Amino acid sequence: MSITGWRVHFSRRDLALPREVTPFMREFSAVFAGLDQGLDDLAVPEGQPFLISPVGGYDVPLNRYFSVWLASSPWNTQAAHARDLRTFLDFLWFAARPAWLA
Repeated sequence: MSITGWRVHFSRRDLALPREVTPFMREFSAVFAGLDQGLDDLAVPEGQPFLISPVGGYDVPLNRYFSVWLASSPWNTQAAHARDLRTFLDFLWFAARPAWLA
């Protein structure tokens, strides 16, 4: 899976789910049921930013920055750092890509 660049997301509890339960949701109901508990177990605060790479990966050391260095910062400071970091990582990603990938 390749996307156009890095993405910023924010942790969120009580996600809105579709009104109709799909076969996928039935198959993985335990995953959907445990999302909030998983965030609580990991002590992830509501609204904490995280970055997803252009290939769809979650980089643990990179995202640890938000839970360690910015944990006591206000939400808008964390969001600004995440968006600035996304812009910088996009610059690196597109500058380092070989021409044949473009």
